[in-house]
Amino acid sequence: MTGMSYQVTVDNTSMEAGLKRRLAQMDDLTPFHAMVGEHMLLSLDERFETETAPDGTPWQRHAPATIANRLARFGNAPLTILRQSGHLAGSFNYRANAEEMRLGTPVVYAAIHHFGGEAGVNRKVTIPPRPILGLSPDNERAINEMAEDWLTE
Repeated sequence: MTGMSYQVTVDNTSMEAGLKRRLAQMDDLTPFHAMVGEHMLLSLDERFETETAPDGTPWQRHAPATIANRLARFGNAPLTILRQSGHLAGSFNYRANAEEMRLGTPVVYAAIHHFGGEAGVNRKVTIPPRPILGLSPDNERAINEMAEDWLTE
C-alpha cells in the first residue's frame, strides 16, 4: 500500500465471551419462562383482587339472585366475584420448560367463568364471561423488560 495506512487491532475477547454466554442462555429458556410464570401468577392474584379482565375491563357484577343467595348462605361476607371460597383463585399454576410456559388451572369450572355460558340444572343459569387468563398491556411490557434484563445479565 502506497501512501499512508493505519492498522487497528480490536481485542474482542470479552465481547465474544458475552455473546457466547448469551447464546448459551438461548439454548435453555427454562429460567426465563419460569420468571414469566411467576410474574403471571402475581398478575392473576391482582386480577382477582381488582376483579378485572386482562384488558382492564371490570368483571360483570353479581346478579341480584346471586347476591341474595350469598347473603342467605354467608351473611355479611364480602360479595367478591369468583372468590366465594378462594379455591379457583388459588388453583392457578404454571409449568416452564425450554420451549414454553403454560399457565392454567385444574379446576373444571374455570372455563365457564372465563368464557361464560349456560350452567346449572337444565342450563337455566347464564354465567357472564369474566376473562381471567390473558396478557394485559402491563404484562406485555413487563415480560419484554424481563427478556431484556435476562439477556443482559
